[in-house]
Amino acid sequence: MNIARAFPAACAVLSALLALSVSSPSRATDGAAPLVGTWRVERVTDTDSKTGKVVHPYGEHPKGYIVYDPTGHLSVQLMRTPATPPFASGDDAKGTDAEVRAAYDGFVAYFGTYEVDAKKGVVVHRVEGSLMPSYTGTDQPRPFRVEGDVLTIEGDSEGVHFLRRLRRVR
Repeated sequence: MNIARAFPAACAVLSALLALSVSSPSRATDGAAPLVGTWRVERVTDTDSKTGKVVHPYGEHPKGYIVYDPTGHLSVQLMRTPATPPFASGDDAKGTDAEVRAAYDGFVAYFGTYEVDAKKGVVVHRVEGSLMPSYTGTDQPRPFRVEGDVLTIEGDSEGVHFLRRLRRVR
């Protein structure tokens, strides 16, 4: 693909998306105030509820951020560490099936809006777009608590106890 031709098109698309977001404002729910901000991922674990086996699906020191903005939008990006190595070909468009799969399995990315039910201690991520096609168009409820500058997202799903711990970026 010719970068010189693609760049103006990409800028036009981004400008249109920005105009849409400005012309159709959203707002975070009243209980969202403690979540608003940028949160750095510190820990991601999944524990098998039957065996107690703890898995670090993105490594013991994952990297990433969750951003909750005051207009009710969110962005989630998380990657495994150590990072997936560059493709042997040196070209991101020419990875082998195994290389592409490893890159996909080592990264989570989605965006959308969010709503907070402060009484239940749940934030619902309303996914508008995702690297994982099955997430797009879904609601992802996340039990959470904020203690100072630490956000903990923790709960149970399909026999797994999940824990995501993040720290506010100041």
